[in-house]
Amino acid sequence: MAASLFLLLAVVLAFTGGVGPWVIMGTVVVATAAGTSLPDLDTPLKLRHRSAMLHSILPMLVAFQDRRTWPVAAGLGFGIGLHLAADLFPSKMRGFATIKLPLWGSIGPGLSYVWIAANAAANLVGAMMILSRIADRQMMMGVLVGVGVLGIAYLMRTDGGWCALAMFAVIGWLALR
Repeated sequence: MAASLFLLLAVVLAFTGGVGPWVIMGTVVVATAAGTSLPDLDTPLKLRHRSAMLHSILPMLVAFQDRRTWPVAAGLGFGIGLHLAADLFPSKMRGFATIKLPLWGSIGPGLSYVWIAANAAANLVGAMMILSRIADRQMMMGVLVGVGVLGIAYLMRTDGGWCALAMFAVIGWLALR
């Protein structure tokens, strides 16, 4: 429920706030908060847990379709990337923890790890690419600080938090290079 409220707020900011730097920064950070829990909307939406539709780069790509929602797309990329980084470290990768394709079902543990890792990296790299198109360097640093604080807060309360945080930091560092 919180994800849908944060996402709604981010979209409203994107459409009504203009292009001021504080609005862009706020929109990205709010959308990041929404993205951390967006993939878990699969169950209320009657999709199977760890649905490939929401545990992927697809939500970011949907938000990327309209230039006005690029800050939302960047935030979703960061947030979903954080969520997927945490999903790489379940206690056991089977059943409930594996990725489910529509009309197919589970893709199994090995492919689930590949899917999650590839989509976590794609979300982060995509978010960085979008952010670099909508923000100058100073604004990017401000957004990345906000995303970093959210990321630490989110990952420290999830399974595999330290491992996921380290992995996300390495991918982020590589993306900045």
